[in-house]
Amino acid sequence: MKLVLTLSLVAHLLLAAPAALAQTALDGFNAERAQAQRRREEQFRAVPAPNSAREHLRILTREPHIAGTKADYDTAVYVRDQLRSYGIAAELKEYDVWLNYPNSPSIVELIASRRQRLNIHEPVVPGDPTSSHPNITPLFNGYSATGDVTAPVVYANYGLPNDYDDLKKAGVDVKGKIVIVRYGNSFRGVKAKVAEDRGAVGCIIYSDPADDGYMQGDIYPKGPWRSGESGQRGSVQYLFDYPGDPLTPGRPAIPGVERLKPEEATNLTRIPVQPISYDAARAILSVLKGPVRPRGFQGGLPFAYHLGGTNDVKLRLKTDMDYKIRKIWNVIGRIDGNEEKERWVILGNHRDAWVFGAVDPNSGTSAMLEVGRGLGELMKQGWKPRRTIIFASWDAEEYGLIGSTEWAEELAAELKEKAVAYLNLDVAVSGPHFGASSVPSLWKLMRGATMDVKDPKTGKSVYQQWQDRSREGRSEGEPTTEARIGPLGSGSDYTPFLQHLGIPSTDMGFGGDYGVYHSSYDSFYWMDKFGDPGFVYHVAAAQLWGTLTLRLADADGLQFDYTDYAKQIREYFTETVRIAGRRNLGSSFDERSMNVALDAFANEAQRVNKLREDAVRDADRQRLLRINDALIQTERQLIDPRGLRGRAWYKHQIYAPGFYTGYAAQPLTDFRQALDDRNGPNAKESLENIVQAIKRAANTLKQAHGD
Repeated sequence: MKLVLTLSLVAHLLLAAPAALAQTALDGFNAERAQAQRRREEQFRAVPAPNSAREHLRILTREPHIAGTKADYDTAVYVRDQLRSYGIAAELKEYDVWLNYPNSPSIVELIASRRQRLNIHEPVVPGDPTSSHPNITPLFNGYSATGDVTAPVVYANYGLPNDYDDLKKAGVDVKGKIVIVRYGNSFRGVKAKVAEDRGAVGCIIYSDPADDGYMQGDIYPKGPWRSGESGQRGSVQYLFDYPGDPLTPGRPAIPGVERLKPEEATNLTRIPVQPISYDAARAILSVLKGPVRPRGFQGGLPFAYHLGGTNDVKLRLKTDMDYKIRKIWNVIGRIDGNEEKERWVILGNHRDAWVFGAVDPNSGTSAMLEVGRGLGELMKQGWKPRRTIIFASWDAEEYGLIGSTEWAEELAAELKEKAVAYLNLDVAVSGPHFGASSVPSLWKLMRGATMDVKDPKTGKSVYQQWQDRSREGRSEGEPTTEARIGPLGSGSDYTPFLQHLGIPSTDMGFGGDYGVYHSSYDSFYWMDKFGDPGFVYHVAAAQLWGTLTLRLADADGLQFDYTDYAKQIREYFTETVRIAGRRNLGSSFDERSMNVALDAFANEAQRVNKLREDAVRDADRQRLLRINDALIQTERQLIDPRGLRGRAWYKHQIYAPGFYTGYAAQPLTDFRQALDDRNGPNAKESLENIVQAIKRAANTLKQAHGD
C-alpha cells in the first residue's frame, strides 16, 4: 500500500508539473525570477483595500475642483502628501495656461409665441448631499467663445458633416442660425467646429434621453442614468488639431516661452457654445417647424423632431467668459530604479473635474493612491524596482489634456530617451465590466495581467470575466476569439505620450451604466450607490494597474510583442484597401510596398521574440539591455517629425484621432483621411510615409541582434 501511494504521488507530480510550470512561468522573467516576481505581486495585491479607496474618493470629491481653483490645488496637495506618506518622493509641478470660467451663468432664451428663459441649473437631489454645494460649476463649455446672439434655430442631430449634408438635402440652411445638436457619436469640440465651419453663429449641445437618459434605464436618483435637468459640461477645444495649452502648441507653458495671441490659436472655437439638459432641449425642439427629421435624427423625446430654421422660432444665446492665464498643478511622484534608473515606467491619471468627478477622474486617482500604498509596502520590505516608476497626477485634463501635454512637451527629449511605457487610467470604475485599449505590442502584457487579478463579483479572473462578456450574444458556432483591446484615439492623457512622442501606451477601466458624466451628480453618493458599492472594483483596478507596473518595472526582458503590431496594421490596411476599392481609388497608391514592409516588420518581430526568450532564459544581461533598448525605440520610429497633414502636433503614423471621429482612433490616419476626402495624390503620399515608418521600425528591431 505504501509503495502504491508513493508511485501514485510520483505520477501525480509528473502530471502536475506542466500545470505548475504554466502557473509560475511569467513572460519577461526566467524561471527563478518568475517565482519571486509572482510572490511579490501577490504581496502587492494584498494591500489595496475597499475602505482605503473609499476614503480617498470621499476626500477627493468633497468640493467641486475644476482646474486652476483653490479646491483643485487642495486635491494636488492631498495626492502629493499621500504619496509621501507611502515613502514615495512627490512634488507639485506648475504650469501657467489659458483657461476660461463663466463670469455669470449663460442665458438661453426661447423666442417663439412667447419668451421663455430656459433653466440651465442642475437642481438639488434628495439624498445626494453634495448636490446642494454652493460652489457647483455652472453649466458651460470649456473654451467656448463669449457671445450674445439671437437667431432662428436648426436641429442638426449629432452635428457631424453628414448631418449637415442631410439638412442641405432637406432645404435647411444653417448659415446665420443657432444649431442645437445632441451629444454622442463624436467629441463635442468636433460639433462646435463643424457648426462654425457651416456658418452657424452659436451652438447648443444637449444630452438626448435616447443616448444617456430614460431610454437607457431608471434616471438619477432612482437609477444611474441622466435625469431631465442634468447637463453635460465639457471642453470644446479642437483636440483633433492639437491638445494642451492653446497658446503654446508644441512647447511647455512655462515662463520664458513665447505665447500665441488667443486669436492666433487654431484649436479654439469663435462661436458661443452652451450645454443644456434634455428638459430644456424639449422646450426648443417641441416648437420647431420646418421639415420632419430625416432618418436617424429622431431622439428619445416623445414627439416627432422637426429641423426648424424658420423665423417664427428663435433663440437667444448669451455666454460671458472670463479668460485668463491660470496656474495648474501636476503631482509627480517617483520611485528610483535600482539598476536602470534612466528607464521610466509612467502611471498617469488626471485629477481635475468639472464638478466633483467621482467617476471621472477620481475613481482613477483613488486607484492610483492604492497602487502607491501597495508599492510603498513593498519598499518597506526592502524591494526596489529595477526601473524607475513615475506617478503622474495630471491637472486640467478636462480642458484639453493640458497638464499631461505640457509636461510631455517640457520633458520631450528626456522622455524619448528614457520612457519605457505610459500606463493611463482615467475613469477607473463606473461599473463591473473591464475594457482596455493599447498599442498592439502590449496586448499580451495586458491580457497576462488580467489573468492574475480576480473579478470581485464572480471570483473568476478579470480576464475570464472579460472573455465571457465578449462572447455574450454570439451565435452558436461563431468563432470565440479573445476580447478586443481597442485602438488609442484621443480624449485622455495617453495622447501626448503615444501620438506626439511615440511612447507605447495603454488605457483601461471598469465600465457600466453611467449617465451622470460631467454633471454635478457624478458624486461620491452616485459611486457608493450605483458605480461601485463596496468599492471592490476600485481595488481590482489598483491591483491590475500595479501588476502591469511591476511587470514592466522589474522584467529582465521587456514584454513587447511587435508581431501583434504587424498583424494589426495589416488588418487595418486590408480594411482600408477595401474602402479604397469601393471609392475607385485603389490604383492611386502602391499596395505592394506596404505589404513588403509589413512582411519585413513581422519577420523581424518574430526573430526578436525568440532572441528575447533566449536571453531571458540564459539571464544574459548585456543582450537583454540591447534587446530592451531596441524594443523601447521601435514605437518611436512610427513617429514622423513632420506630423500629420495639416496637424503637425500629431506625429504617429498609425494611431491618431480623425478630424471628425472625436475621441475614437482613425488608424492609418492620414491615409484613411485621404480616402475619405477621395484624394488620390494624398493617399499615395500618406501611404508612402507609413511605409517609411514601418521600415524604420523594422530596422530598429534589427538592432536587437547586435550584428
